[in-house]
Amino acid sequence: MHNSIKGLLMLTTLRIGYLAGLLDGEGQVSIVKNVRNDDRKRIRNYGLRAEVRVSQRRRVLLDTVLSWMGNANGSIGKTGAGGNYYVLRFKADWLRKNLPKIAPHLLIKRRQAEIVIKFLSHRPHVGRLGVGDVEWAARDELHREIKALNADRSNGET
Repeated sequence: MHNSIKGLLMLTTLRIGYLAGLLDGEGQVSIVKNVRNDDRKRIRNYGLRAEVRVSQRRRVLLDTVLSWMGNANGSIGKTGAGGNYYVLRFKADWLRKNLPKIAPHLLIKRRQAEIVIKFLSHRPHVGRLGVGDVEWAARDELHREIKALNADRSNGET
C-alpha cells in the first residue's frame, strides 16, 4: 500500500512538472481585457479575466492533460488560421487551486503565473454588485504588468 501511495504522489509531482514545462513552452499565461459592446449601463465598458491556455497541433496531448485535470476544469477548442491548432483553456476555479502548485516549477512564465494567482485571489465579481474603484484599480494594474511582461517575451527578451 505504501508503494501505491508513494507512486501516486510521484505521478502527481511529475504531472505538475510536465504542466509547468508545457506552459513554459506552448502556453500563454495572461489577463485579458474583454470589451463590452452591449447597451447595458455599466461603470466600465470592459472586463478582465485570467487566461491560461496551451496551444497544440495534436489534440491527443491536450486530451491527456484535460483528463488529468478532470474534464469539467477546462475546455478544448480550435484556434489559428483554418482551425489548424487546438487550444486547452484552464478554468479559473481550477487555476485558483492548482496554479500555485505549478508556478514554482515554471522557468519562463513564473512571474506571469504569480500575477494571475494574485488576480485570482481578489474578490470575484458577483452578479450586478461589481467591484469597487480600489479593487478595479488593482486589477487594472495587474493587467498592465502582465501585458508588459508578455510584450517583452514576444519581442525576444527574457
